[in-house]
Amino acid sequence: MQKKNTWDLGRLYAAAALFATLLGTTGCYKDLLPDEQDHLSNNMNYTTENFVAVLGKTNVFINVFNADYSTQPLTFTLENIRSGDKQPAPILRQQIDTRQWKTWYSGFEKTIDEIMSKTFVTKRPILDIRENSGEIIFWNVDSNTVAYGKYFFDVRVKNKAGERVFSNLTLDVRRPHPYEPYTIDDITGIQKPLASGGLVKAHDARNVRDYMQRLLPKDSIDVFFVKTGTAKNTVSVRFFNPDSTVIPLTVFDMQRWDSLYYYSPQAATRVKFGFNQRFDTDSTIVTWDIPSPFPVLTDVSGGLDMAQVGFDFKRVNFGRQEAGYVMVRFAIQEPGEWTVAVKFRQKPKFEDD
Repeated sequence: MQKKNTWDLGRLYAAAALFATLLGTTGCYKDLLPDEQDHLSNNMNYTTENFVAVLGKTNVFINVFNADYSTQPLTFTLENIRSGDKQPAPILRQQIDTRQWKTWYSGFEKTIDEIMSKTFVTKRPILDIRENSGEIIFWNVDSNTVAYGKYFFDVRVKNKAGERVFSNLTLDVRRPHPYEPYTIDDITGIQKPLASGGLVKAHDARNVRDYMQRLLPKDSIDVFFVKTGTAKNTVSVRFFNPDSTVIPLTVFDMQRWDSLYYYSPQAATRVKFGFNQRFDTDSTIVTWDIPSPFPVLTDVSGGLDMAQVGFDFKRVNFGRQEAGYVMVRFAIQEPGEWTVAVKFRQKPKFEDD
């Protein structure tokens, strides 16, 4: 028994000696390794050199800088901001009130006040840059503050390995888009050709028929956006026949008005359409209170977030029940009271046959 214990003790001493040897060897190899050096890649670049910004909204340009394998963190600064005639444009560095998020928007907020409580106001320059990502931001201003046209700027990028300047990046400031899809050319200020976006159509339509039983395609349904006031932020929806007579909302007998939703790609969830829904006395207008902008994340989503909603009905078509809908897709960028007017080019039939 004593002999076994002596043998085990010998094994323990041998293992300890081996560990000490390995530790010493590792230390020697570590001493042989070169110190880690910071790196500023020659291949880093802005993926675009032209930033198109629309007045009247916040323009956020994300994922626009490729750092390649440069050592992080990088530091970005704006320099040499100038107008189209290459004169200094200090107005773009003017500090203004900006509304930013202090916590995430979930899409489940129950009031506009709850949405606004998730934001805060802070001063930032009109043309801004994220210090460590290089993302460009052009904050919400109007044409009285910044004239539309082209501006130029440089960006200095640096880390401990050095620095590099990206020169002559372009900021292309264009006329506001009060709503989307917008029918006015934001460069010329002239209405686009009717066949090229000068007239908004229904996003989709299904089983909408005229009095001759012909299916009415979505291209035969026009959508107009009319600003009717500025007292509050609202959106109303109305439907019209070709002769401009009003279609009562009661024809949409399958519509669940209290549970109208749209999908927000940014929030990755279905969002309730507006707040405090109400009808006028003859049920031809339905109105909601809305945040501005609407949808909430439309101005920071690059146009991905838009309210896409369908208005559902059913009718009996010679003994067969048909379910149909008219769908619109839009965003409201400018504060105020807005009406979305949906007008059919052929008179639709909602009565049973």
